[in-house]
Amino acid sequence: MMKYFVPVILLVIVNLAPAQMPESSDKRAFELRQNEMLQYYSSIDSKKLNFYQIAAQLKLGQNIENCKENFLALLQEPSGDMFYNLPMMGAYLHGQDFWTEEIHRKVGHVWKTYLPYRGDTENHWVMWYTALLLAAQTWPDLPGSEWANGRTSQENYDDAAGFLSSWFDTTSSIGQGEFDSPDYLQVYLGSLFVLYDFVRDPVLKQRVKMALHWLLADYAVDYLGGAYTGGHSRIYEREIINPLRDGAIAFGYIFFGNTPFPKDASKGFAMFGALTDYELPSVIQRIATDRSKPYVARERKRVRNIIRFSEEKNPPVYKYNYMTQNFSLGCLDGGLQQPIQIHTWSVTYLYDNGKADNLFSLHPYYSAHELGMFFPEKLKVMVAEVVKSKGTYNKEDKWTGGSRYERTFQHENTIIVLYDLAEDTPYKHIDYYFPKSLSRREEDDSGWIFAQGGSTYIAVRPFKPGDWREEETCTRLRSPYLKNGLVTEVADASDFASWQEFKNKILQSSLDLSELDSNVEVAYVTSSGDKMSFQFPDHRVLNGNKIDLSKTPLFESPYLNGNDQVLTVNHDGEELIVDFKKDTITQRLLEE
Repeated sequence: MMKYFVPVILLVIVNLAPAQMPESSDKRAFELRQNEMLQYYSSIDSKKLNFYQIAAQLKLGQNIENCKENFLALLQEPSGDMFYNLPMMGAYLHGQDFWTEEIHRKVGHVWKTYLPYRGDTENHWVMWYTALLLAAQTWPDLPGSEWANGRTSQENYDDAAGFLSSWFDTTSSIGQGEFDSPDYLQVYLGSLFVLYDFVRDPVLKQRVKMALHWLLADYAVDYLGGAYTGGHSRIYEREIINPLRDGAIAFGYIFFGNTPFPKDASKGFAMFGALTDYELPSVIQRIATDRSKPYVARERKRVRNIIRFSEEKNPPVYKYNYMTQNFSLGCLDGGLQQPIQIHTWSVTYLYDNGKADNLFSLHPYYSAHELGMFFPEKLKVMVAEVVKSKGTYNKEDKWTGGSRYERTFQHENTIIVLYDLAEDTPYKHIDYYFPKSLSRREEDDSGWIFAQGGSTYIAVRPFKPGDWREEETCTRLRSPYLKNGLVTEVADASDFASWQEFKNKILQSSLDLSELDSNVEVAYVTSSGDKMSFQFPDHRVLNGNKIDLSKTPLFESPYLNGNDQVLTVNHDGEELIVDFKKDTITQRLLEE
């Protein structure tokens, strides 16, 4: 009999006081959203069903024989590595009541004959090891000859359980490497929901539940009406141009519920959120939807594994996000923190009753040196290889990517962004993305650019001039200077009596650019009177006090506070504590 991996710990769920659990109406609304997601996905017209469609239709009791035929067809020619094995196991386990002996046998045959690539990113590994663990649990006691990787069921199980447990510990101690990704959050959540629903080891099931609480709370604090705001480790251009079509929003819709049904979003992995028995604590759902008061959220993540050109494997990443009911202004501290697809900063605003858009800037940087930090291939072929799958990487007009020559300094609703471009960098300009959804944009003789998106007022002051270009989704401002940057202030329109009052308030601020070209240093007194001084790359001073980002905990906000494997979630008198040191979940009502 297989001996499951069980650490020697005490499995406890503590209730120190009767916790405020979801009302029955809230639970019913959640179940209706799950069902709506299943109905939508199962109704997609396609000649060949994929694993997600099969799982949805079986849950709804639809087209059973057709699902069996399509499932068998998908087992004939496995491809896609972990993107095949994880949904295969999810659909297989959710459909257990419907399968024939032939299907059971052929799923096992896939694991015997098909050896997937384990992948080279964090989301790949979570998918792969989740699928491997569930397979080893399903077919215990098999010798290595029955597995494509030549390892026994027990060895595969121990390997997978060991990785997942280590990943939980790493994420809860120094943060995710592929953090806050509007696209890849769906992979983590989808994988963990399948694992939660079917893993048999009670200790591991508890840790998976804790990880789901952790990731969904992390998502909730940056969530604004469906938009995943702030800086991101990985994001595709389609999600920058339309923040409400990313993969994460399908989970936001199911679990938070304050956004229209996301018809344009990727919904494959969301099927496992629509099928799961996991219940989100109500305190996390309220954090995602309560924007009655503005707040600052600070976080610490980590750079993905650096394998060359650095003495540090996982340097910290510092996040800052200012959230209101209408907009978010958020950033990472800047630099090369993730290859290819990082998004360093943006203003995200809501408009037209349920839409969202972004305003931001970037330096279109690329280099074999950057890729060599994170990937093992030969440097001279690396850029060409990356462009094959991420076609915008070396393009001067791209809208994703970090730069070693970019840094940020944010205080509440104000951000300073500095660029110190090298002479030999391929593209010697920065680009600003002013979306077409802005209801107005005005250039002032002072150099300030005033804009409005929905109920959000935005003031942008480029440090150097540029040329405007009209494009399909935005008006691009390109500024071709090596020493460059900007300051941006953002406000809710309701805070001002008029548009003119907002502009007058900004024009009263003070900006000193005298040291920009010599020392890449600027000083700015905000419209609220705060004094910000910033010298590239990391000298930040606020009201005379130097900012030490190294003291940033994993989470710090009115709602989330956490460090050293312990996360405390607070909202309206309810507290949830997720403790990976003790493997406990504590829920309680706080005394008034």
